[in-house]
Amino acid sequence: MRNEGRDPHPGESLPLKGTLYGIGVGPGDPELLTLKAARILREVPVIAVPTSYSDAGSMAMEVIAPLLEERARVGRSPEIVSLLFPMTRDESILQKAREQNGALLLDSLSRGDVAFVALGDILFYSTFGNLLTGLSSLRSPLPVEVVPGVTSFAAAAGRLVEPLVQGSERLAVLPAVYDPSEIEAVLDRFEVVVLMKINKVFGEVRALLARKNLLDRAAFVAMVGRPEERISRTLDELPPGSVPYMSLLVVRKNGWLSP
Repeated sequence: MRNEGRDPHPGESLPLKGTLYGIGVGPGDPELLTLKAARILREVPVIAVPTSYSDAGSMAMEVIAPLLEERARVGRSPEIVSLLFPMTRDESILQKAREQNGALLLDSLSRGDVAFVALGDILFYSTFGNLLTGLSSLRSPLPVEVVPGVTSFAAAAGRLVEPLVQGSERLAVLPAVYDPSEIEAVLDRFEVVVLMKINKVFGEVRALLARKNLLDRAAFVAMVGRPEERISRTLDELPPGSVPYMSLLVVRKNGWLSP
């Protein structure tokens, strides 16, 4: 429904012919792409990709590169639409980006189906949720279908060959951007804790784990599923400056199966 007293946004009044597919492409290994995701990405005329300073958008494109090459060989390459998601907490900047991205997608949806791709699962710390916020303010109802993807921490547990949780163990997953006291509170309450986005606070988190005698219960996994993947259970060996953006820690207070 159009709001009275304001001009419509670009694309707001266009009839929509397509469905917006939110597709999680997994953590980095193209073979972890689901069959449903692969089928849709072979068919859609437009693929939308998030771009930001984290470079996660180009990584998502690397995951689906084999499918894009396959389509190019038969002359069916999709149109690629880049959507900018600024790395800021300034709500005015974020709102402007939501509206601009929404207008671009509505234009594409007026012509046919669109697949939005992002690393990991599409609704787990993903820019897709931000995108839906912007779209819902421009157009409702909106035809949307979600294709879940493998999360980075699920893939990391697989690479460690360790159960993530067992029995009555409780799991907490949070970005390590919280205050160290809040992280400590979570470590006290949960048997298994996954800390994501640890690159900027690795030194602080490592010191916290050392103080709580949990260094030997923590495993570091970076760039999981990619050629440059790194795994370490000896955190003392890792210089803080060597920790990339796509990295996480798995902390199992009850210990590991393997030594």
